[in-house]
Amino acid sequence: MNKKYFSNRIKNIIKNINNNSLIILYSGLKKVKSEDAYYDFIVNRNFFYFTNITQENSYLVILKISENEYYKYIFIDEIDESKIKWFGKMLDENDIITNTCFAKEEIFNNNILESKLKEIASKYKPNKVYLDFKNNIKTKELAENLNFNDDKIEDIYSKIIELRAIKDDFEIENIKKAIEITKLGIDKIKEIKDKVEYEYEIFNAFNHEILNHGTHEIGFDSIIASGINSCCLHYPTPYSKLEKNSILLCDVGARYNNYSADITRTLVVGDKFNDLQSTIYNIVLECNKYIINNVKQGINIKYLQNLTVDFFSNKCLKEGLIKNKDELKNYYFHNVSHHLGIDTHDPISRDKYLQPGNVITVEPGLYFENHKIGVRIEDNILVTENGHINLSENIKK
Repeated sequence: MNKKYFSNRIKNIIKNINNNSLIILYSGLKKVKSEDAYYDFIVNRNFFYFTNITQENSYLVILKISENEYYKYIFIDEIDESKIKWFGKMLDENDIITNTCFAKEEIFNNNILESKLKEIASKYKPNKVYLDFKNNIKTKELAENLNFNDDKIEDIYSKIIELRAIKDDFEIENIKKAIEITKLGIDKIKEIKDKVEYEYEIFNAFNHEILNHGTHEIGFDSIIASGINSCCLHYPTPYSKLEKNSILLCDVGARYNNYSADITRTLVVGDKFNDLQSTIYNIVLECNKYIINNVKQGINIKYLQNLTVDFFSNKCLKEGLIKNKDELKNYYFHNVSHHLGIDTHDPISRDKYLQPGNVITVEPGLYFENHKIGVRIEDNILVTENGHINLSENIKK
């Protein structure tokens, strides 16, 4: 971990806010699943982006005085030995110093958070407080306790998302590593697909394989869909029995250091595709390559989507798969691309023009439920100054 990347991100957000202003971001809390059972904690991605901290109930506070003067603070829970016995290690001062861009004098316990904020408010009298409205309950309460009126509070969410759109070298390396680990899982699927009976055996084998190779987290719930299930875009229940010669669509991704891969490969249970499967597969494969070749700075995802629709319409008409172009919407009903990063679907508008440092997916698909054939092929593409790099080109198609 190189601290300079997180320090640079803080400097970048400083450039995008008013002088004499305050940012307060919160890592979040575990959500209750049922009674005293909780879902695994997922850190607020915008908080993590600046801190490299994944512990719940932590706060980032940034005070900007002027373009050349700012202060940053991190607030974490005080070490509680009884809590550690139940739930494991808590971050301490040394962890923060080692793994983040915060120095010792910038680290505080949550029990003085409110008094520290009141001290800042009294001394500097900030005229603007920036909060992340997507995760605002705790931070909104803090702002209200500091007597900041609504007219002084502004949502910083869109400013952060704009920064997150352009990946730095550290982020790109993490995505590459996630893709490398995903390849190992896909290789395992290819190895066992003709030796098992049920979708869930492939689901479990993929997850087991990637968790054994340096990642502690699945990027998202793996989609392992065979036969007619391959026509369901986010097929959630991999319990069906595998039928010989049926399509097997695998939309999967490892997460490494909080960055996700998102890869889809479509296989067949057995030795090879039949003629119709092959025809549909090759149309999608050609489209995948065609769209990748068109990725460059200065165009947007909507443009790529229009290219995809035109390509599919013409090819499907030629092969007799549709009778007119309007029919395509029955067999292709999703977008060809989204941004990729800390979130598998990084929340960046498809209208925005692509810039060097963007990482996007290219995932055309055709779904013919009447034939039990769903084909999607997805790669992860880095936009560069000279065009693009296919980060997943080593995963065979």
